[in-house]
Amino acid sequence: MANLTREVMGITFKNPVVIPSGPGGFGLEMEKDVLSKIGAFTIKSVSLEPKEGNPSPRLVDAGYGLINSIGLQNPGIKTFLNTIYPKLLPFPTKLFFSIAGNSPCEFREMAAVLNGVEGFDLLVLNLSCPNVEDANTLLGANPESVAEILKQVKTVFTTRPVTVKLPPEIPDFPSVIRACENNGADGLVLFNCITGARFDIETGKPFLKRTYGGYSGPAVKPIYLRKIHLARQLTKLPIIGMGGAYKWDDIFEYLLAGAELVGFGLRTMVDPLEVAELPEKAQSWLCKHGFADLTDYLLKTRKGELK
Repeated sequence: MANLTREVMGITFKNPVVIPSGPGGFGLEMEKDVLSKIGAFTIKSVSLEPKEGNPSPRLVDAGYGLINSIGLQNPGIKTFLNTIYPKLLPFPTKLFFSIAGNSPCEFREMAAVLNGVEGFDLLVLNLSCPNVEDANTLLGANPESVAEILKQVKTVFTTRPVTVKLPPEIPDFPSVIRACENNGADGLVLFNCITGARFDIETGKPFLKRTYGGYSGPAVKPIYLRKIHLARQLTKLPIIGMGGAYKWDDIFEYLLAGAELVGFGLRTMVDPLEVAELPEKAQSWLCKHGFADLTDYLLKTRKGELK
């Protein structure tokens, strides 16, 4: 079978398929066999203090996708590390730890704790959740906030790579990318959900209690591919691309756009078993077309030598 191995940020991934933060919960809900077949899994974002999340209803079908308004529900980092995290280890694939905060100080405090915690491979700074109270002032859309958070985190977290998860709606995208580059980010996670809404024509009210939520699904794929491609023109930082990826061939499209790894969020919510099959389907396609590995494929396709 064709080799899908990826070397990214000093980490060896068996394949480029990643489960993003959220759809797989904290990992306890996922079958070990499923996790062992993918490249990496991201823990649902954890905050400094416990969060109850948003009131129901929190999910609504939107046609070609889903709008969610979960609201970063989690027990807080102290409780998580003491009660849930030990049950995850040893983890069957590469593990990403995602944290979310309201200020640089909160991110620094969590990062300082995690610096000495073993068992995970990469830290994700979630600066982009679209369904919390202060979503209109996302930290990831402000280059000054991004710079300060990274400075604080990189001072206390030195044991593993640090990535920044950004929102798709950024007024000055180049400035945010430069803030990531200039302040020690090892990679980018592009992107979180775009904000959306739906309304009930019979009641006149929004389906979601908070009205707005994060929209994800195949419909956003061409929009996100364009944004990832633009990001690749702006930076050489490794990119974990996500948002709209759903089928096995999306792996190739996101890599061609400029990503190194590809996240499958909604597909995980629909059927995690199908996500586990994506790498094998990609391998079969590469073998059928005579490619030894992903590097061989990317080099030849960019030279116009696709068979």
